[in-house]
Amino acid sequence: MKRELIVTHEGQDRSITIEPLPDGRFRVAIGDTVREVDARLLRPGTWSLILDGKSYVVDLDKRRGGIAASVGAGEALLQVEDALHRRLAAAAHPRGEKARGEKLQAPIAGKVVKVLVAIGDSVAPGTAVIVLEAMKMENELVAERGGTVSVIHKQAGQAVETGETLVELT
Repeated sequence: MKRELIVTHEGQDRSITIEPLPDGRFRVAIGDTVREVDARLLRPGTWSLILDGKSYVVDLDKRRGGIAASVGAGEALLQVEDALHRRLAAAAHPRGEKARGEKLQAPIAGKVVKVLVAIGDSVAPGTAVIVLEAMKMENELVAERGGTVSVIHKQAGQAVETGETLVELT
């Protein structure tokens, strides 16, 4: 299934399309540049890539400000957003007005495993905010509209009931 993303680095947006090929490789388009990449998941968050005959190990680490992508000694902090979500948000707010603020509530009873934000953090739509464990599975809860973290109601290790507010964004 083809995936379209918007990746922001140092304030500049890039359109990226990733399409799996039948032989297990991927066709990756960054803007107008298209390449075929052999990518294999080594372990969660770490990929082995072969691009133009060269091998790279890429580590992806979720951080408060986005995703840290490391190749060798180099590291870049990236914001990754689904392109369809961005287009839908733009259509819903044609004058550039963004809907902001929301209350993230527990969709099911469970336990907070990790809080991925801090009070005052700016959260983009589609960004993971909190990890909730329910029925022995970890689920990332993401902000739909984004905003600034104003209140964190639950911390790691605390039990939650269905519908309880976990984090508030303004």
